[in-house]
Amino acid sequence: MGDMHEMVDIELPSQLARVQHGGEGPPLLLLHSEANTSTWSSFHSELANSFEVFAPIHPGFGGEETPNWVTDVTDLSFHYKDLLEGLDLQDPVVVGTSLGAWIAADLAIHFSSLLKGLVLFGPIGMRWAEPLPDLFIMQLPDVLSYLADSLDGSEVDPMTGDADLATAVWTDLATQARLMWKRNYDPRLPLRAHHAKCPILVAAGEDDRLTSTDYTKQYAELFGASFSSVKGAGHLVPIDQPVAAAALVNSFYSTLEN
Repeated sequence: MGDMHEMVDIELPSQLARVQHGGEGPPLLLLHSEANTSTWSSFHSELANSFEVFAPIHPGFGGEETPNWVTDVTDLSFHYKDLLEGLDLQDPVVVGTSLGAWIAADLAIHFSSLLKGLVLFGPIGMRWAEPLPDLFIMQLPDVLSYLADSLDGSEVDPMTGDADLATAVWTDLATQARLMWKRNYDPRLPLRAHHAKCPILVAAGEDDRLTSTDYTKQYAELFGASFSSVKGAGHLVPIDQPVAAAALVNSFYSTLEN
């Protein structure tokens, strides 16, 4: 059942939202990460065994040009607040990875009363003493190696790889650059995190090369969240360990029900 899904279009004030939809159960909003990871995957299917999954493709990702109205992460969190209303989702759990986790955190800062809880895999957006690796100056194979152990960098090699796949990754990175070019963090985050009143779980891959364990633990502390680590996973935990990541979401949700 988890493999069955559809694409639905929802008209919002900002623009048309493309939303992948599948599964049955409590509502779950899934906010994807960077580098062409928006399409329905094993992680989506695992979640759809327990939840009704709504997985939108961020504006400017998935082959779409970067919209002029997108200037920072908060623009996207308001876009997704409108999507919650457009889909009439009541108390969804929100799951985000990397950039998607940053968007989810910002959504909770502004609209936590609408959410049941958050699961943030490898969140970014917090200022750190040591600069994070700069994905925008790397060759594409190196970008993928920093993001996930299971992504094959040779597939986007400019000389020998898949040109269409490389273009898809670059297109996503172009929109991400709009969001992060000036700075790859939100200086307001420490002053606003306490507004996220819903329960939050922050999780990190033990082999994460993009953000350190100390970084992710500090992120959890900032939001008053619980913390968990996942073996055999890099930065994009749901890509490397979809079954373990879905199990964490299920376990977290059970605590909300109890």
